[in-house]
Order: sequence, then C-alpha cells, then structure tokens
Amino acid sequence: MEIYTKVEAGRYIDSLETLFSSSVLNEQPGIEMGYVGMATAAFKDVVAEIGLMSDALAACGDGDYVIVARAESSRAFEAAVCAVKQNSTTAQEEGGDASRSYATVKAAEEGCPGANLCSVAVPGEYALAEVKKALNAGLHCVVFSNNVPLSDEREMKEMAREKGLLCMGPDCGVANINGAALVLASVNARGPFGICGASGTGIQHVAAMLHEMGTGVSQTIGTGGNDMKNEVGGIMMLMGIDALEADHETKYIALISRKPGDEVLPRVLERVRRCKKPVVVLFMGCDRAQIEETGAIYAADLDDCGQKCLALVGKHYPLESDEELAALAAQQAQLLGREQKYVRGAFSGGTYMDEAMQTLAPKIGKVYSNKPLRPEWMLPDSQVSVENTCIDYGEEEFTLGRPHPAIDPGVRQPAILREGSDPETAVILLDYILTPPGHMDPVGYSLADIRATKQQAKAASRHLIFIATVLGTTADLQNLPAQEQKLRDAGVLVCSTNARAAALAGEIVRLKKERDEHGL
Repeated sequence: MEIYTKVEAGRYIDSLETLFSSSVLNEQPGIEMGYVGMATAAFKDVVAEIGLMSDALAACGDGDYVIVARAESSRAFEAAVCAVKQNSTTAQEEGGDASRSYATVKAAEEGCPGANLCSVAVPGEYALAEVKKALNAGLHCVVFSNNVPLSDEREMKEMAREKGLLCMGPDCGVANINGAALVLASVNARGPFGICGASGTGIQHVAAMLHEMGTGVSQTIGTGGNDMKNEVGGIMMLMGIDALEADHETKYIALISRKPGDEVLPRVLERVRRCKKPVVVLFMGCDRAQIEETGAIYAADLDDCGQKCLALVGKHYPLESDEELAALAAQQAQLLGREQKYVRGAFSGGTYMDEAMQTLAPKIGKVYSNKPLRPEWMLPDSQVSVENTCIDYGEEEFTLGRPHPAIDPGVRQPAILREGSDPETAVILLDYILTPPGHMDPVGYSLADIRATKQQAKAASRHLIFIATVLGTTADLQNLPAQEQKLRDAGVLVCSTNARAAALAGEIVRLKKERDEHGL
C-alpha cells in the first residue's frame, strides 16, 4: 500500500461534500483509508495524524482541493478519484439551478436575490468570518461547521440577535425550515409542532414520531450542541422560542437539550414561563418540578417527549409495552449459552448511546464506555470491551479522517465481528440513522457481517442476539420500512425506538444473570 495524492488548485468544496466524498472514497476497492477536503492547516493535522501526509499535500495552500488515500496501486487510486468526481458531478447535475456555485457570499447573494438563508459549512476556523458576511447580507444562517471556539460562537450569535436573524449552530446537524430538510435532517411531514433543540438526534427522534403518526413539524431549529452552555448563553434557544411563538404555523413547541448550564437554565425557564403556546420541555437531567412550575409539560426522555407532543393532538405512538419486552426477553435469555452474559452496544452518536446507558444501568449495573455515565466506567481502550460496554463511534477517535457513522457506516463496521466473536457477548445493540446525504442503504452495508457473525456463533453453539432500531421516516430516501425489514429478515430483533431496544437488551442480560445465579 502506498500514499497517493490528487490536488486541484483553487477548487472549493464545503464540509458536507467533504463528508460525502470521503465516504465514497473509502468504499472504493483497493483503498485502505482516504480523506477528501480543503488543504487547511486543520485538514493537514488530521491527515498527518492518520498517517496520510505526503509532500504534495504539505505544499498545498488553504484554497487547494485534495484527495489523498493509501491505496494498493495507482490504478486503484485513479479509479477511486473518478468515483468521487462522478458522484460529485452527478449531484450537481441533479441539482439543476440549485447547484450553481459562487466564490463569495456576496456573489451568492447577488445571484440568488430571493434567498433569505445561508448554509455555512467551512472549516471551523473560518466560520465566524463567513457567518458575519451572511448576517451583514441579511441572511439567516445554519452553520454545520464544527470545532468553532465558543467565543466565536457567542460573537456570531450576538450579532445575529442584534440583527434579528437566526444563527443555527455551529455544529448544527439538523434543521427543517418551512418544509426544507437542511444539513442531515430527515424528510418530515408538515404539521403544527415547532421543535428547538441542542441535539440533532433528539430533534430527529421526536419529529419522526410525529411524522409516523400522521402529524408533523412546522419548523425544527437546531441550536448546535454548545448553545446551552454558560459560555454561549442559550442565545439561539431563546431566539428559537421567540421565533416559534411568533410563527403562525406553529401551534405547539417542543424544546430538547441535555442539561443546560446553571446560568442559562433560569433564563430559558423564565422565557418558557412567558410563552403563550403550549410547551413540552425535555432538558435531560433537570428536575421535573423545575419544568412544571413554569407551566410547561415535562418530558422524561425522547420517547416521552414525542408522546407528550402527540397527546396534544389526541394521538399516541405505539411502543412495545414492558410486558411484551419482558416476554420476548425471557424467550431469548433461555437460548443463551453459559458463557454469554454481556451486552455490547455500537452506536452512531452520543445521544442514543447516552440514552441506552441510562436505560441499561438500572437493570444491569456498570456500563463501560468511551463516554461513560460515570468517570470510573471509562474504558481503558475503546477497541476492547469490558463486561457490559457501549461505544460511541461518532467520537473523534473513530471519525478522525473519516465521516460520521451516519454518513459512512463503515466507521463502526469492525465492531460487529469483533463483539460477535467474544464468547461472553449475549446481545449486540445497534442504531441506524437515515439522512438524505447519508448512505443509501446503511442496513444493507452491515448485513453481511451480521449474518457472518450469527453463523460463527451458531457454529460455536452460541445464540447471538442482535437488537436494532432505525431512526427515520417513511419519506426518507432510504425507505424506513425496507430498512427495518432487511434487519428482520436477517434475524435481528427490531424495536420501535432506541430506548425500547435498550430496555429489551437490558432485560435479556438481567434475566440471564438471574438464571446463572440460580444455576439454571
């Protein structure tokens, strides 16, 4: 394997296309590892860290577009480059007028005089400058860029507030404005619910529940994951509430975030108190009384948030009952071998992993992780599971030089075979997230390994249990029902939500431990 580099001076691609193109590159035959992007200092640091630096790349400037890979031959590399370009060209051709590109925000503003929103997906060190240009042009912003300093985030949001414009992000992965699914958002039906959240997966989860029950969203506003920290001040969350309250199509409001900073929480709760529309609040880790004394409707978790929203329009999402899960768990636990006793979770991101661990811990005790619930449960090595373990494959240790698992399912692929080969593994817990720019068949990508792992276990007289959920809607390009059916056809237990899947996994492991203790 050798390192090959392709440079195109002066060509620009944004962060979203970087993710997509890198995913395409890494799927090509003969490519061990590759990366696509602009040759900024941050890009070079990442490439150097993953061992792909070359003299040609080192000589590049910030304005140069680079494809770099470790490949088995120059022919394999050139074929991979062609695949990357073909996919990029196809996307442009299918985009029609929307695919026109401009060198500057000003040129784009002049070329699209009717536009009122700018999507910013540049390397984090350049985000503030570009957002300022867009705000000065009178454009709302959705900022996908990550690794933006908190001081820069506060500055851009304060400027947006002064101008009466929304600044969604940085690190905003999900937004749906007036029916347009932006960044990584699923396709959702329109409806009376406005959602403002600091968790993209959380927004997707509640919006999907609404969609599947025949209602939908008016707007979903992603604040970015750092907005509710004291350093940023909850500026976008507060402006989001203002915007949704003023929006005539929004009849109900849902707010979603991990626990806000101590300085931010009172300000946001006071704004909720003054809101004239019904508000459902999921602030993970906050006391129920704190929420309810504002007059808001308290939600304990993502499922509960969706159900509380649906109750406002007389609907209910059909989740598996505790009794149904208990019966299924008892049936599955009886099939496990004597050595099998642990659950191993391989997750696409932190929100669902955190939810799963919160569900598992009361049933089975310690859950080790690369992002644990408690410091003493930290894994020494993320590649080596310890007892009950959940891994977030969206963390930088896995995505350095690669797209997020929602874009590139290959990031967590090795986990399936690794965990399945451990004779102590009883359950493998997986999540799949559908998104327009993501892989068109994320379930299909993993099926061969799931089947191989199950066959390997069967040959060793073990019954290996796979449990999975798929987050998306029937309107998503990947076809939610088809993705779920592929899992079922492969012998995977499919649950309606991530929390229900974790509850089933936890009950299986709990019952197995109980049987072992009684010598059954």
